[in-house]
Amino acid sequence: MSTEAPRTAHTPTTGFTLSTLGPEPVGLEYLADTVRRLAAERGDAPAVTVLGDRRVRGGARRTDTVVTLTYRELDERARAVAAELQAACPTRARVAVLCPHDEHYVVAFLGCLYAGVIAVPLYAPELFRSQTRLRSVLRDSTPGCVLTTSQVRPAVRTALSGTGWQQGPVLHVDEVPAHRASKWRRPPAAPDDVAYLQYTSGSTGAPAGVRVTHANLSAAAYQMRSRFMPATTAVSWVPLFHDMGLVCAIASPLSAGMHMVHLSPMGFLHRPYRWLRALSDYRADWTVTPNFGLTHCVRRVTAEEVASLDLSGLRALAIGGEPVHARSVAAFVAAFADAGLDPRSPVPCYGLAEATLSVTMTPNGTGAVGAHFDRAALTAGEVRPVPDGPDSVHLVSNGTPVPGVRVRIADPATGQETTGRVGEIWVGGPNRTDGYWRAPERTARVYADGWLRTGDWGFVHDGGLYVVGRMDDVIIVRGRNHYPEDIEATVESVAPVAATAIGVEGDPTERLIVLMEADAAMTALPEPDRDALTERIRQTVSRQHGLAVHATVVVRRGTLPRTTSGKIQRGLCRQRYAAGAYAPPPRPT
Repeated sequence: MSTEAPRTAHTPTTGFTLSTLGPEPVGLEYLADTVRRLAAERGDAPAVTVLGDRRVRGGARRTDTVVTLTYRELDERARAVAAELQAACPTRARVAVLCPHDEHYVVAFLGCLYAGVIAVPLYAPELFRSQTRLRSVLRDSTPGCVLTTSQVRPAVRTALSGTGWQQGPVLHVDEVPAHRASKWRRPPAAPDDVAYLQYTSGSTGAPAGVRVTHANLSAAAYQMRSRFMPATTAVSWVPLFHDMGLVCAIASPLSAGMHMVHLSPMGFLHRPYRWLRALSDYRADWTVTPNFGLTHCVRRVTAEEVASLDLSGLRALAIGGEPVHARSVAAFVAAFADAGLDPRSPVPCYGLAEATLSVTMTPNGTGAVGAHFDRAALTAGEVRPVPDGPDSVHLVSNGTPVPGVRVRIADPATGQETTGRVGEIWVGGPNRTDGYWRAPERTARVYADGWLRTGDWGFVHDGGLYVVGRMDDVIIVRGRNHYPEDIEATVESVAPVAATAIGVEGDPTERLIVLMEADAAMTALPEPDRDALTERIRQTVSRQHGLAVHATVVVRRGTLPRTTSGKIQRGLCRQRYAAGAYAPPPRPT
Protein backbone atom coordinates (compact mmCIF):
# COMPACT_ATOMS: atom_id res chain seq x y z
CA MET A 1 0.00 0.00 0.00
CA SER A 2 1.33 3.40 -0.95
CA THR A 3 0.55 6.18 1.55
CA GLU A 4 1.94 9.66 1.62
CA ALA A 5 1.67 12.73 3.79
CA PRO A 6 -0.80 15.36 2.56
CA ARG A 7 0.61 17.27 -0.42
CA THR A 8 -2.25 18.66 -2.47
CA ALA A 9 -5.07 21.11 -1.96
CA HIS A 10 -7.50 18.22 -2.41
CA THR A 11 -6.12 16.34 0.57
CA PRO A 12 -7.72 17.06 3.98
CA THR A 13 -5.33 18.63 6.48
CA THR A 14 -6.00 15.77 8.89
CA GLY A 15 -5.68 13.05 6.27
CA PHE A 16 -3.40 11.28 3.88
CA THR A 17 -3.31 10.20 0.25
CA LEU A 18 -3.56 6.77 -1.29
CA SER A 19 -2.11 6.26 -4.74
CA THR A 20 -3.75 2.84 -5.21
CA LEU A 21 -7.45 3.78 -5.38
CA GLY A 22 -7.41 4.99 -8.97
CA PRO A 23 -5.33 6.57 -11.73
CA GLU A 24 -4.76 9.65 -9.55
CA PRO A 25 -3.90 9.82 -5.81
CA VAL A 26 -6.98 10.13 -3.62
CA GLY A 27 -7.07 12.25 -0.47
CA LEU A 28 -8.67 10.53 2.51
CA GLU A 29 -9.51 11.45 6.10
CA TYR A 30 -9.29 9.39 9.23
CA LEU A 31 -12.86 8.44 10.19
CA ALA A 32 -12.65 10.24 13.53
CA ASP A 33 -11.56 13.44 11.79
CA THR A 34 -14.47 13.15 9.35
CA VAL A 35 -16.99 12.97 12.18
CA ARG A 36 -15.28 15.92 13.87
CA ARG A 37 -15.49 17.95 10.65
CA LEU A 38 -19.16 17.08 10.09
CA ALA A 39 -19.96 18.05 13.69
CA ALA A 40 -18.51 21.48 12.96
CA GLU A 41 -20.04 21.89 9.50
CA ARG A 42 -23.57 20.62 10.16
CA GLY A 43 -23.76 19.47 13.71
CA ASP A 44 -27.57 19.41 13.90
CA ALA A 45 -27.90 16.83 11.13
CA PRO A 46 -28.94 13.35 12.34
CA ALA A 47 -26.07 10.87 12.41
CA VAL A 48 -27.41 7.75 14.12
CA THR A 49 -30.93 6.61 14.94
CA VAL A 50 -31.62 3.41 16.88
CA LEU A 51 -35.03 1.75 16.84
CA GLY A 52 -35.78 -0.75 19.55
CA ASP A 53 -37.72 -2.10 22.47
CA ARG A 54 -35.81 -0.90 25.48
CA ARG A 55 -36.83 -0.59 29.09
CA VAL A 56 -37.17 3.08 29.96
CA ARG A 57 -35.99 3.99 33.46
CA GLY A 58 -38.93 4.64 35.72
CA GLY A 59 -41.33 2.89 33.37
CA ALA A 60 -43.37 -0.10 34.44
CA ARG A 61 -43.34 -1.79 31.03
CA ARG A 62 -41.22 -2.11 27.92
CA THR A 63 -41.70 0.84 25.64
CA ASP A 64 -40.78 1.37 22.00
CA THR A 65 -37.86 3.77 21.83
CA VAL A 66 -36.31 5.88 19.10
CA VAL A 67 -32.94 7.41 19.98
CA THR A 68 -31.23 9.83 17.59
CA LEU A 69 -27.80 11.41 17.92
CA THR A 70 -26.82 14.37 15.76
CA TYR A 71 -23.28 14.67 14.44
CA ARG A 72 -22.53 17.20 17.16
CA GLU A 73 -23.84 14.89 19.89
CA LEU A 74 -22.06 11.87 18.44
CA ASP A 75 -18.78 13.76 18.30
CA GLU A 76 -19.13 15.04 21.87
CA ARG A 77 -19.95 11.61 23.27
CA ALA A 78 -17.12 9.96 21.32
CA ARG A 79 -14.65 12.58 22.59
CA ALA A 80 -15.86 12.05 26.16
CA VAL A 81 -15.32 8.29 25.93
CA ALA A 82 -11.97 8.87 24.24
CA ALA A 83 -10.87 11.14 27.09
CA GLU A 84 -11.70 8.39 29.58
CA LEU A 85 -9.75 5.87 27.52
CA GLN A 86 -6.75 8.21 27.23
CA ALA A 87 -6.74 8.54 31.01
CA ALA A 88 -7.05 4.79 31.59
CA CYS A 89 -5.11 3.14 28.74
CA PRO A 90 -1.85 3.73 26.91
CA THR A 91 -1.96 4.62 23.22
CA ARG A 92 -2.29 1.53 20.96
CA ALA A 93 -3.73 -0.55 23.81
CA ARG A 94 -6.46 -2.97 22.80
CA VAL A 95 -9.96 -2.13 24.01
CA ALA A 96 -12.79 -4.66 23.84
CA VAL A 97 -16.21 -3.29 22.88
CA LEU A 98 -18.89 -5.31 24.67
CA CYS A 99 -21.87 -3.03 24.16
CA PRO A 100 -25.43 -3.89 23.09
CA HIS A 101 -26.52 -3.19 19.52
CA ASP A 102 -27.47 0.46 20.01
CA GLU A 103 -26.10 4.00 19.88
CA HIS A 104 -23.63 3.20 22.68
CA TYR A 105 -21.88 0.72 20.38
CA VAL A 106 -21.30 3.39 17.74
CA VAL A 107 -20.05 5.83 20.40
CA ALA A 108 -17.72 3.20 21.87
CA PHE A 109 -16.18 2.25 18.51
CA LEU A 110 -15.66 5.89 17.53
CA GLY A 111 -14.30 6.61 21.00
CA CYS A 112 -11.56 4.05 20.39
CA LEU A 113 -10.64 5.70 17.08
CA TYR A 114 -10.65 9.15 18.71
CA ALA A 115 -8.42 7.89 21.55
CA GLY A 116 -5.79 6.22 19.37
CA VAL A 117 -6.36 2.78 20.88
CA ILE A 118 -7.06 -0.46 19.01
CA ALA A 119 -10.73 -1.43 19.15
CA VAL A 120 -11.75 -5.08 19.44
CA PRO A 121 -15.41 -5.03 18.31
CA LEU A 122 -17.29 -7.82 20.08
CA TYR A 123 -20.78 -8.02 21.55
CA ALA A 124 -22.55 -7.86 24.87
CA PRO A 125 -22.95 -11.33 26.39
CA GLU A 126 -26.37 -12.67 25.44
CA LEU A 127 -28.10 -16.02 25.93
CA PHE A 128 -28.31 -16.71 22.20
CA ARG A 129 -24.63 -16.01 21.45
CA SER A 130 -21.67 -18.26 22.15
CA GLN A 131 -19.84 -17.36 25.34
CA THR A 132 -17.10 -19.80 24.33
CA ARG A 133 -16.24 -17.72 21.27
CA LEU A 134 -16.42 -14.45 23.22
CA ARG A 135 -14.06 -15.75 25.87
CA SER A 136 -11.62 -17.19 23.33
CA VAL A 137 -11.42 -13.83 21.55
CA LEU A 138 -10.86 -12.01 24.84
CA ARG A 139 -8.04 -14.40 25.69
CA ASP A 140 -6.45 -13.95 22.27
CA SER A 141 -6.72 -10.15 22.11
CA THR A 142 -5.79 -9.53 25.77
CA PRO A 143 -7.53 -6.13 25.96
CA GLY A 144 -6.24 -3.58 28.42
CA CYS A 145 -9.69 -2.06 28.89
CA VAL A 146 -13.33 -2.93 28.26
CA LEU A 147 -16.13 -0.67 27.04
CA THR A 148 -19.68 -1.71 27.85
CA THR A 149 -22.89 -0.23 29.33
CA SER A 150 -24.51 -0.34 32.74
CA GLN A 151 -27.41 -2.31 31.26
CA VAL A 152 -25.26 -5.41 30.72
CA ARG A 153 -22.76 -4.91 33.56
CA PRO A 154 -23.49 -8.22 35.38
CA ALA A 155 -23.30 -10.31 32.20
CA VAL A 156 -20.02 -8.66 31.17
CA ARG A 157 -18.55 -9.24 34.61
CA THR A 158 -19.46 -12.93 34.39
CA ALA A 159 -18.00 -13.28 30.88
CA LEU A 160 -14.75 -11.60 31.92
CA SER A 161 -14.40 -13.77 35.02
CA GLY A 162 -14.51 -16.84 32.78
CA THR A 163 -11.35 -15.66 31.01
CA GLY A 164 -9.33 -14.78 34.09
CA TRP A 165 -9.14 -11.23 32.70
CA GLN A 166 -7.61 -8.75 35.15
CA GLN A 167 -5.99 -6.36 32.74
CA GLY A 168 -7.63 -3.01 33.42
CA PRO A 169 -10.77 -0.94 33.92
CA VAL A 170 -14.30 -1.60 32.68
CA LEU A 171 -15.84 1.69 31.48
CA HIS A 172 -19.58 2.18 31.02
CA VAL A 173 -20.16 4.25 27.90
CA ASP A 174 -23.63 5.40 28.96
CA GLU A 175 -22.30 6.81 32.24
CA VAL A 176 -19.43 8.91 30.87
CA PRO A 177 -20.34 12.59 31.50
CA ALA A 178 -20.42 14.83 28.44
CA HIS A 179 -18.10 17.42 30.01
CA ARG A 180 -15.25 14.91 29.76
CA ALA A 181 -15.14 15.72 26.04
CA SER A 182 -13.16 18.88 26.83
CA LYS A 183 -10.30 16.73 28.16
CA TRP A 184 -9.83 14.89 24.87
CA ARG A 185 -6.67 15.50 22.86
CA ARG A 186 -6.23 14.28 19.31
CA PRO A 187 -3.54 11.59 19.35
CA PRO A 188 -0.90 11.30 16.63
CA ALA A 189 -2.06 9.00 13.84
CA ALA A 190 -0.52 7.26 10.84
CA PRO A 191 -2.32 5.49 8.01
CA ASP A 192 -0.65 2.16 8.80
CA ASP A 193 -1.55 2.24 12.50
CA VAL A 194 -3.96 -0.56 13.44
CA ALA A 195 -7.44 0.85 14.02
CA TYR A 196 -9.17 -2.34 15.17
CA LEU A 197 -8.98 -6.12 15.23
CA GLN A 198 -11.81 -7.67 13.22
CA TYR A 199 -12.28 -11.20 14.46
CA THR A 200 -13.42 -13.46 11.66
CA SER A 201 -16.67 -15.37 11.92
CA GLY A 202 -14.96 -18.75 11.97
CA SER A 203 -17.14 -20.50 9.37
CA THR A 204 -14.25 -22.79 8.43
CA GLY A 205 -11.86 -22.40 11.35
CA ALA A 206 -11.10 -20.80 14.69
CA PRO A 207 -11.72 -17.03 14.84
CA ALA A 208 -8.65 -14.89 14.18
CA GLY A 209 -8.17 -11.17 14.63
CA VAL A 210 -7.63 -9.38 11.32
CA ARG A 211 -5.44 -6.28 11.72
CA VAL A 212 -7.36 -3.42 10.08
CA THR A 213 -5.41 -0.18 9.71
CA HIS A 214 -6.78 3.35 9.45
CA ALA A 215 -5.79 3.34 5.77
CA ASN A 216 -7.70 0.07 5.23
CA LEU A 217 -10.80 1.51 6.89
CA SER A 218 -10.71 4.83 5.04
CA ALA A 219 -10.12 3.04 1.73
CA ALA A 220 -13.04 0.68 2.36
CA ALA A 221 -15.35 3.58 3.20
CA TYR A 222 -14.26 5.37 0.03
CA GLN A 223 -14.92 2.24 -2.04
CA MET A 224 -18.44 1.97 -0.62
CA ARG A 225 -19.14 5.64 -1.27
CA SER A 226 -17.93 5.30 -4.85
CA ARG A 227 -20.66 2.75 -5.56
CA PHE A 228 -23.60 3.94 -3.43
CA MET A 229 -23.46 7.72 -3.42
CA PRO A 230 -25.29 10.00 -3.69
CA ALA A 231 -27.37 8.82 -0.75
CA THR A 232 -28.70 10.45 2.40
CA THR A 233 -30.18 7.67 4.57
CA ALA A 234 -29.37 4.01 5.15
CA VAL A 235 -30.98 1.32 7.32
CA SER A 236 -29.31 -1.78 8.76
CA TRP A 237 -30.01 -4.63 11.16
CA VAL A 238 -26.65 -6.40 10.58
CA PRO A 239 -24.62 -6.99 13.79
CA LEU A 240 -22.31 -4.05 14.42
CA PHE A 241 -19.39 -6.24 15.52
CA HIS A 242 -19.44 -8.03 12.16
CA ASP A 243 -17.33 -6.63 9.31
CA MET A 244 -20.47 -5.93 7.26
CA GLY A 245 -22.00 -4.02 10.15
CA LEU A 246 -18.87 -2.00 10.96
CA VAL A 247 -18.15 -0.93 7.38
CA CYS A 248 -21.68 -0.69 5.96
CA ALA A 249 -23.51 0.58 9.04
CA ILE A 250 -20.90 2.73 10.81
CA ALA A 251 -17.81 3.69 8.81
CA SER A 252 -19.22 4.21 5.31
CA PRO A 253 -22.39 6.15 6.17
CA LEU A 254 -20.63 8.35 8.74
CA SER A 255 -17.78 9.06 6.32
CA ALA A 256 -20.40 10.26 3.82
CA GLY A 257 -22.34 12.39 6.32
CA MET A 258 -25.39 10.16 6.03
CA HIS A 259 -28.15 9.40 8.49
CA MET A 260 -27.78 5.77 9.65
CA VAL A 261 -30.84 4.00 11.10
CA HIS A 262 -30.26 0.83 13.12
CA LEU A 263 -32.47 -1.91 14.45
CA SER A 264 -31.22 -4.96 16.29
CA PRO A 265 -30.54 -8.33 14.66
CA MET A 266 -32.96 -10.00 17.08
CA GLY A 267 -35.61 -7.43 16.22
CA PHE A 268 -35.20 -8.35 12.56
CA LEU A 269 -35.23 -12.09 13.19
CA HIS A 270 -38.37 -11.92 15.32
CA ARG A 271 -40.20 -9.67 12.89
CA PRO A 272 -38.44 -8.88 9.58
CA TYR A 273 -41.23 -6.44 8.73
CA ARG A 274 -39.54 -3.98 11.10
CA TRP A 275 -36.56 -3.67 8.72
CA LEU A 276 -38.82 -3.01 5.75
CA ARG A 277 -40.95 -0.63 7.80
CA ALA A 278 -37.84 1.39 8.67
CA LEU A 279 -36.81 1.48 5.00
CA SER A 280 -40.26 2.80 4.17
CA ASP A 281 -40.61 5.29 7.04
CA TYR A 282 -37.14 6.83 6.65
CA ARG A 283 -37.16 6.77 2.83
CA ALA A 284 -33.82 4.96 2.88
CA ASP A 285 -31.60 5.14 -0.21
CA TRP A 286 -29.72 1.95 0.58
CA THR A 287 -29.50 -0.99 2.94
CA VAL A 288 -27.59 -4.21 3.37
CA THR A 289 -28.43 -7.82 4.19
CA PRO A 290 -27.04 -11.32 3.81
CA ASN A 291 -28.93 -13.62 1.45
CA PHE A 292 -30.90 -15.33 4.22
CA GLY A 293 -32.46 -11.98 5.12
CA LEU A 294 -34.23 -11.99 1.75
CA THR A 295 -35.73 -15.44 2.25
CA HIS A 296 -36.66 -14.60 5.85
CA CYS A 297 -38.71 -11.62 4.65
CA VAL A 298 -40.40 -13.60 1.88
CA ARG A 299 -41.45 -16.28 4.38
CA ARG A 300 -42.51 -14.05 7.26
CA VAL A 301 -43.88 -10.76 5.90
CA THR A 302 -47.61 -10.91 5.19
CA ALA A 303 -49.48 -9.51 2.20
CA GLU A 304 -51.19 -7.02 4.51
CA GLU A 305 -47.80 -5.79 5.73
CA VAL A 306 -46.49 -5.51 2.16
CA ALA A 307 -49.46 -3.30 1.32
CA SER A 308 -48.43 -0.84 4.05
CA LEU A 309 -44.89 -0.33 2.68
CA ASP A 310 -43.37 2.15 0.25
CA LEU A 311 -39.97 0.90 -0.90
CA SER A 312 -39.81 3.07 -4.00
CA GLY A 313 -36.99 5.20 -2.55
CA LEU A 314 -34.59 2.27 -2.15
CA ARG A 315 -31.87 2.53 -4.80
CA ALA A 316 -29.38 -0.04 -3.53
CA LEU A 317 -30.01 -3.29 -1.67
CA ALA A 318 -26.51 -4.64 -1.03
CA ILE A 319 -26.48 -8.42 -0.57
CA GLY A 320 -23.37 -10.11 0.80
CA GLY A 321 -21.80 -11.93 3.71
CA GLU A 322 -22.69 -15.32 2.22
CA PRO A 323 -23.41 -16.73 -1.27
CA VAL A 324 -26.15 -14.87 -3.13
CA HIS A 325 -28.78 -17.16 -4.69
CA ALA A 326 -30.68 -16.19 -7.83
CA ARG A 327 -33.88 -17.77 -6.52
CA SER A 328 -33.74 -15.77 -3.28
CA VAL A 329 -33.24 -12.45 -5.09
CA ALA A 330 -36.03 -13.16 -7.59
CA ALA A 331 -38.46 -14.19 -4.84
CA PHE A 332 -37.73 -11.02 -2.83
CA VAL A 333 -38.16 -8.74 -5.85
CA ALA A 334 -41.46 -10.42 -6.71
CA ALA A 335 -42.74 -10.39 -3.13
CA PHE A 336 -42.21 -6.64 -2.69
CA ALA A 337 -42.93 -5.37 -6.18
CA ASP A 338 -46.32 -4.08 -5.02
CA ALA A 339 -44.49 -2.03 -2.36
CA GLY A 340 -42.64 -0.19 -5.13
CA LEU A 341 -39.35 -2.06 -4.90
CA ASP A 342 -37.24 -1.34 -7.97
CA PRO A 343 -36.13 -4.66 -9.54
CA ARG A 344 -32.81 -2.96 -10.33
CA SER A 345 -32.08 -2.23 -6.65
CA PRO A 346 -30.41 -5.56 -5.65
CA VAL A 347 -26.61 -5.24 -5.53
CA PRO A 348 -24.93 -8.64 -5.04
CA CYS A 349 -21.48 -8.20 -3.49
CA TYR A 350 -18.46 -10.24 -2.49
CA GLY A 351 -16.08 -9.46 0.32
CA LEU A 352 -14.42 -10.70 3.46
CA ALA A 353 -12.96 -9.39 6.70
CA GLU A 354 -9.39 -9.70 5.44
CA ALA A 355 -10.23 -7.21 2.67
CA THR A 356 -11.98 -4.79 5.07
CA LEU A 357 -15.20 -6.12 3.53
CA SER A 358 -15.52 -5.02 -0.10
CA VAL A 359 -13.96 -6.80 -3.07
CA THR A 360 -16.57 -6.66 -5.83
CA MET A 361 -20.02 -5.13 -6.24
CA THR A 362 -22.64 -5.25 -8.95
CA PRO A 363 -22.89 -1.80 -10.57
CA ASN A 364 -25.68 0.15 -8.93
CA GLY A 365 -28.90 0.24 -10.95
CA THR A 366 -28.35 -2.95 -12.95
CA GLY A 367 -29.98 -5.38 -10.54
CA ALA A 368 -28.83 -8.94 -9.98
CA VAL A 369 -27.06 -10.27 -13.07
CA GLY A 370 -26.59 -13.98 -13.54
CA ALA A 371 -25.87 -16.72 -16.06
CA HIS A 372 -26.36 -20.45 -16.48
CA PHE A 373 -23.40 -22.80 -16.52
CA ASP A 374 -22.97 -26.47 -17.28
CA ARG A 375 -23.07 -28.20 -13.90
CA ALA A 376 -20.97 -31.20 -14.87
CA ALA A 377 -18.31 -28.96 -16.39
CA LEU A 378 -18.10 -26.88 -13.22
CA THR A 379 -17.45 -29.98 -11.11
CA ALA A 380 -14.42 -30.58 -13.34
CA GLY A 381 -13.31 -26.95 -12.95
CA GLU A 382 -14.39 -25.80 -16.41
CA VAL A 383 -16.54 -22.70 -16.96
CA ARG A 384 -19.02 -23.39 -19.76
CA PRO A 385 -22.01 -21.02 -20.21
CA VAL A 386 -25.15 -22.82 -21.43
CA PRO A 387 -28.86 -22.05 -21.86
CA ASP A 388 -31.19 -22.65 -18.92
CA GLY A 389 -31.94 -26.34 -18.55
CA PRO A 390 -31.99 -29.32 -16.20
CA ASP A 391 -28.21 -29.80 -16.46
CA SER A 392 -27.37 -26.14 -15.81
CA VAL A 393 -26.82 -24.18 -12.62
CA HIS A 394 -27.92 -20.54 -12.32
CA LEU A 395 -25.26 -18.43 -10.60
CA VAL A 396 -25.36 -14.75 -9.64
CA SER A 397 -22.52 -12.41 -10.53
CA ASN A 398 -21.01 -10.61 -7.57
CA GLY A 399 -20.04 -7.71 -9.80
CA THR A 400 -16.82 -5.96 -10.64
CA PRO A 401 -13.90 -4.92 -8.40
CA VAL A 402 -14.37 -1.76 -6.36
CA PRO A 403 -11.82 1.05 -6.90
CA GLY A 404 -8.24 -0.04 -6.32
CA VAL A 405 -9.00 -3.74 -5.95
CA ARG A 406 -7.29 -6.41 -8.05
CA VAL A 407 -8.84 -9.87 -8.40
CA ARG A 408 -6.95 -12.89 -9.63
CA ILE A 409 -8.32 -16.38 -10.26
CA ALA A 410 -5.39 -18.66 -9.49
CA ASP A 411 -4.49 -22.31 -9.38
CA PRO A 412 -3.99 -22.70 -5.60
CA ALA A 413 -1.18 -25.21 -6.12
CA THR A 414 0.94 -23.16 -8.53
CA GLY A 415 -0.32 -19.60 -8.14
CA GLN A 416 -0.68 -19.34 -11.91
CA GLU A 417 -3.62 -17.32 -13.18
CA THR A 418 -6.38 -19.41 -14.75
CA THR A 419 -8.66 -18.39 -17.60
CA GLY A 420 -11.99 -20.05 -18.29
CA ARG A 421 -11.63 -22.28 -15.26
CA VAL A 422 -12.54 -22.30 -11.59
CA GLY A 423 -9.70 -21.26 -9.30
CA GLU A 424 -9.00 -19.71 -5.93
CA ILE A 425 -9.97 -16.05 -5.63
CA TRP A 426 -6.95 -13.90 -4.76
CA VAL A 427 -7.37 -10.24 -3.82
CA GLY A 428 -5.07 -7.23 -3.69
CA GLY A 429 -5.61 -3.53 -3.06
CA PRO A 430 -5.50 -0.75 -0.44
CA ASN A 431 -8.26 -2.37 1.62
CA ARG A 432 -6.35 -5.66 1.83
CA THR A 433 -5.16 -6.04 5.40
CA ASP A 434 -1.67 -7.28 6.27
CA GLY A 435 -2.39 -10.25 8.52
CA TYR A 436 -3.78 -11.66 11.73
CA TRP A 437 -3.11 -10.64 15.30
CA ARG A 438 -0.44 -12.86 16.88
CA ALA A 439 -0.85 -15.57 14.22
CA PRO A 440 2.30 -15.51 12.02
CA GLU A 441 1.81 -19.01 10.57
CA ARG A 442 -1.77 -18.35 9.51
CA THR A 443 -0.73 -14.94 8.15
CA ALA A 444 2.04 -16.52 6.04
CA ARG A 445 -0.43 -19.08 4.69
CA VAL A 446 -3.12 -16.57 3.68
CA TYR A 447 -1.07 -13.48 2.72
CA ALA A 448 1.63 -14.00 0.12
CA ASP A 449 3.35 -11.95 -2.60
CA GLY A 450 0.99 -9.01 -2.21
CA TRP A 451 -2.14 -11.17 -2.51
CA LEU A 452 -4.80 -12.32 -0.09
CA ARG A 453 -5.67 -15.96 -0.67
CA THR A 454 -9.37 -16.02 0.17
CA GLY A 455 -9.97 -19.77 0.29
CA ASP A 456 -12.98 -19.31 -2.02
CA TRP A 457 -13.46 -21.01 -5.37
CA GLY A 458 -14.63 -18.73 -8.16
CA PHE A 459 -14.22 -17.53 -11.72
CA VAL A 460 -14.68 -14.44 -13.87
CA HIS A 461 -17.26 -14.37 -16.66
CA ASP A 462 -18.16 -11.30 -18.74
CA GLY A 463 -16.18 -9.18 -16.30
CA GLY A 464 -18.17 -10.30 -13.25
CA LEU A 465 -16.90 -12.39 -10.34
CA TYR A 466 -18.78 -15.63 -9.64
CA VAL A 467 -18.21 -17.37 -6.31
CA VAL A 468 -18.98 -21.08 -6.20
CA GLY A 469 -18.01 -22.11 -2.66
CA ARG A 470 -15.44 -22.43 0.08
CA MET A 471 -12.46 -24.64 -0.73
CA ASP A 472 -12.74 -26.34 2.66
CA ASP A 473 -16.41 -27.20 2.08
CA VAL A 474 -16.20 -28.70 -1.40
CA ILE A 475 -17.37 -32.32 -1.60
CA ILE A 476 -15.02 -34.39 -3.75
CA VAL A 477 -16.58 -37.50 -5.27
CA ARG A 478 -14.66 -39.57 -7.84
CA GLY A 479 -12.26 -36.69 -8.46
CA ARG A 480 -14.93 -34.06 -9.15
CA ASN A 481 -15.65 -31.00 -7.02
CA HIS A 482 -19.28 -30.61 -5.99
CA TYR A 483 -20.21 -27.28 -4.40
CA PRO A 484 -22.50 -27.50 -1.34
CA GLU A 485 -24.46 -24.35 -2.21
CA ASP A 486 -25.52 -25.89 -5.53
CA ILE A 487 -26.66 -29.14 -3.91
CA GLU A 488 -28.47 -27.23 -1.16
CA ALA A 489 -30.38 -25.15 -3.71
CA THR A 490 -31.50 -28.36 -5.41
CA VAL A 491 -32.75 -29.86 -2.14
CA GLU A 492 -34.59 -26.67 -1.18
CA SER A 493 -36.33 -26.63 -4.57
CA VAL A 494 -38.20 -29.84 -3.68
CA ALA A 495 -38.54 -29.63 0.12
CA PRO A 496 -39.56 -26.86 2.58
CA VAL A 497 -36.25 -27.00 4.47
CA ALA A 498 -32.97 -25.14 4.95
CA ALA A 499 -30.44 -27.63 3.59
CA THR A 500 -26.78 -28.10 4.46
CA ALA A 501 -24.71 -30.47 2.31
CA ILE A 502 -21.55 -31.99 3.77
CA GLY A 503 -19.10 -34.66 2.69
CA VAL A 504 -17.90 -37.32 5.10
CA GLU A 505 -15.11 -39.81 4.66
CA GLY A 506 -16.06 -42.96 2.78
CA ASP A 507 -14.47 -45.84 0.94
CA PRO A 508 -13.27 -45.21 -1.74
CA THR A 509 -14.67 -41.66 -2.01
CA GLU A 510 -16.50 -39.06 0.05
CA ARG A 511 -20.16 -39.60 0.87
CA LEU A 512 -22.83 -36.92 0.56
CA ILE A 513 -24.89 -36.19 3.67
CA VAL A 514 -27.81 -33.75 3.57
CA LEU A 515 -28.77 -32.12 6.86
CA MET A 516 -32.10 -30.30 6.77
CA GLU A 517 -33.43 -27.80 9.28
CA ALA A 518 -37.22 -27.68 9.28
CA ASP A 519 -40.21 -26.53 11.30
CA ALA A 520 -41.72 -28.79 13.95
CA ALA A 521 -44.46 -30.01 11.61
CA MET A 522 -41.86 -31.19 9.13
CA THR A 523 -39.84 -33.11 11.73
CA ALA A 524 -43.04 -34.88 12.86
CA LEU A 525 -44.11 -36.07 9.41
CA PRO A 526 -45.69 -39.55 9.33
CA GLU A 527 -43.29 -42.24 8.19
CA PRO A 528 -44.74 -42.71 4.67
CA ASP A 529 -44.60 -38.96 3.97
CA ARG A 530 -41.06 -38.66 5.31
CA ASP A 531 -39.89 -41.61 3.20
CA ALA A 532 -41.54 -40.16 0.10
CA LEU A 533 -39.84 -36.79 0.66
CA THR A 534 -36.47 -38.45 1.21
CA GLU A 535 -36.83 -40.42 -2.00
CA ARG A 536 -37.78 -37.30 -3.95
CA ILE A 537 -34.64 -35.56 -2.65
CA ARG A 538 -32.45 -38.53 -3.55
CA GLN A 539 -33.84 -38.74 -7.08
CA THR A 540 -33.56 -35.00 -7.73
CA VAL A 541 -29.97 -34.79 -6.47
CA SER A 542 -29.04 -37.89 -8.46
CA ARG A 543 -30.61 -36.54 -11.64
CA GLN A 544 -29.18 -33.02 -11.42
CA HIS A 545 -25.77 -33.70 -9.84
CA GLY A 546 -25.01 -37.33 -10.59
CA LEU A 547 -24.56 -37.92 -6.87
CA ALA A 548 -25.96 -40.52 -4.50
CA VAL A 549 -27.24 -39.12 -1.20
CA HIS A 550 -25.79 -41.40 1.45
CA ALA A 551 -28.06 -40.11 4.23
CA THR A 552 -30.58 -37.38 5.00
CA VAL A 553 -31.26 -36.04 8.48
CA VAL A 554 -34.06 -33.67 9.46
CA VAL A 555 -33.52 -31.50 12.55
CA ARG A 556 -35.41 -28.61 14.09
CA ARG A 557 -34.54 -25.09 12.94
CA GLY A 558 -31.67 -23.61 14.91
CA THR A 559 -30.00 -26.98 15.59
CA LEU A 560 -27.02 -26.68 13.26
CA PRO A 561 -24.00 -24.61 14.41
CA ARG A 562 -23.65 -21.14 12.97
CA THR A 563 -21.13 -18.34 13.06
CA THR A 564 -21.91 -15.05 14.77
CA SER A 565 -23.08 -13.73 11.39
CA GLY A 566 -25.50 -16.61 10.84
CA LYS A 567 -23.49 -18.74 8.39
CA ILE A 568 -23.62 -22.51 8.78
CA GLN A 569 -20.34 -23.99 10.05
CA ARG A 570 -20.09 -26.97 7.73
CA GLY A 571 -16.82 -28.19 9.23
CA LEU A 572 -18.38 -28.39 12.68
CA CYS A 573 -21.46 -30.04 11.13
CA ARG A 574 -19.19 -32.75 9.73
CA GLN A 575 -17.57 -33.31 13.11
CA ARG A 576 -20.89 -33.52 14.92
CA TYR A 577 -22.40 -35.83 12.32
CA ALA A 578 -19.43 -38.17 12.61
CA ALA A 579 -19.89 -38.15 16.40
CA GLY A 580 -23.53 -39.16 16.04
CA ALA A 581 -24.98 -35.82 17.16
CA TYR A 582 -27.61 -35.71 14.41
CA ALA A 583 -29.49 -38.93 14.94
CA PRO A 584 -32.82 -39.02 13.05
CA PRO A 585 -35.81 -37.98 15.20
CA PRO A 586 -37.99 -40.79 16.52
CA ARG A 587 -40.66 -42.05 14.17
CA PRO A 588 -44.20 -40.91 15.05
CA THR A 589 -46.30 -43.74 16.47
